[in-house]
Amino acid sequence: MFSLGLGPGHGPGRGHGHGHGASGGNPQVTLSWIPARGGQIPNGAIQVGHGVFVARAQHAGELIPGKASMGHQAAYVSYGGQEHAVSDYEILCDTHMQCFGCNYTWERCHGRPVPRGALIGGYSADRQPYYIGRSQINGEMVAGKVFEPHGCAYFPWGGQEHRSNEFEILVLKQ
Repeated sequence: MFSLGLGPGHGPGRGHGHGHGASGGNPQVTLSWIPARGGQIPNGAIQVGHGVFVARAQHAGELIPGKASMGHQAAYVSYGGQEHAVSDYEILCDTHMQCFGCNYTWERCHGRPVPRGALIGGYSADRQPYYIGRSQINGEMVAGKVFEPHGCAYFPWGGQEHRSNEFEILVLKQ
């Protein structure tokens, strides 16, 4: 399992996948990146649409949030105007204990600023954060990267990178 970063509004040492105990209202980070390959979708995968899940993969020196779909042998990320298939990837999974419940949600976003508690899912070549977004592209709900400096999100679909100013972003509940 790999650590999960938090976006704006969280102090140093917070939100790196370690959890902070069950008492006193401390946050429980209940999401984990699980390594996968060749079409695997682990139990608890975060679903964004019918048979479509949050994934991330290394490509061109970046760690890019994207999608994995049932029946495909790769995850897909967008980069340089294109959709790229990657056979080794990670799937974002809900690993919470039943007694604590789900502590994340999807929040509507229109570019800037990224909302408090937004989850960092990767980074650009110059180490700027990519957040996790979802949107409907040609009738299909897909996951992709939100890049705050551009005020938009990018989604892999149909061999192309699709830019959108209307999307939802994954955030921890406050």
